Amino acid sequence: MLRFLFSFLLFAVTPPGATSPTELRREDLMSALHRGGYTVVLRHARTDHSSKETQGTVPKERSEQRNLTEQGVNDAKLMRVVFNKYGIKFAEIISSPMFRAVETAQYAAGQPTEITMDLRVYPATPAQAAIVAAAPKPGTNRLIVTHHFVLESQIPGINPGDIGESEAAVIRRTEEGKVELVGRITLGDWETLAGVASSSNGGANSGVSEYSTAQPQSASNGSAGVPDTDAGRLALAYIAAFNSGDTARMHSFIETYLRVDPARPMEARLKSYSAFYERFAPLVLTTGHTSDSDGLSLAAKSKQGDLRVVVKMSPEQPGRLQSVTFMGNDGGGHR
Repeated sequence: MLRFLFSFLLFAVTPPGATSPTELRREDLMSALHRGGYTVVLRHARTDHSSKETQGTVPKERSEQRNLTEQGVNDAKLMRVVFNKYGIKFAEIISSPMFRAVETAQYAAGQPTEITMDLRVYPATPAQAAIVAAAPKPGTNRLIVTHHFVLESQIPGINPGDIGESEAAVIRRTEEGKVELVGRITLGDWETLAGVASSSNGGANSGVSEYSTAQPQSASNGSAGVPDTDAGRLALAYIAAFNSGDTARMHSFIETYLRVDPARPMEARLKSYSAFYERFAPLVLTTGHTSDSDGLSLAAKSKQGDLRVVVKMSPEQPGRLQSVTFMGNDGGGHR
């Protein structure tokens, strides 16, 4: 069986939304984060306000919590695009236990390294303050995904209404062990930094373009019959990257959209890509695509004949592919 498998485990009082002249924004803030030494305190992505739980509680059932909307999911995915674009890494990802916070973290940066009730409690506690004020490991950043009341109570300069859903404050620890506001990232900033055309005015309650505008574009050989789902769009984007013959482009795709696997360094993945490019490129989609709940199978032609490109979504890391597999239609071949 022809087989090509990637398996990867694939943050003075001013009016709301305004910033101090000393705060960093956009490109300048991304450059600082790239160097490391900061904590991104992110308010969870946009939610459905038709339901609401008691502040500080964590209902066991999802149906009893306020959850992410489709726009919220798109916002969080856009954050991942920005973090990858600017080479921003997080050694720690800490989340409130609410579904909306954990899932924002997963979409934006990966599985939380810690989920703690300390980021959900209200009023504020010393333990909560300690989490926010902790220093990152040298050369790295921390991502905290939490709620508005944590930002407003723990970060000097952040007032009620300043940070909307899907927005963030960036802080650093001072020599005295206190928290200092460095800058903030609005919803409009995410879109601008990702290079996405949007109808958003930059506020958390304004309209925003769907993530499809920020996702990789479809393969140039057509997308007829491919479902307009995360799996479908990522499959087409993979084929476009594969057919390009450009290792830098494939590097970007792997880093952004494939599940991380510490056992497979990027060098090994790109070596596999180069070998399979020489053997199979170009891939040309034909007809006969099939899909299921966690992925799809695309019919294609290659230099080696007919094959199927099977993609599976990662169950642990939403928005990323678990694997991409080349399979000969006759079941024969080699790995």
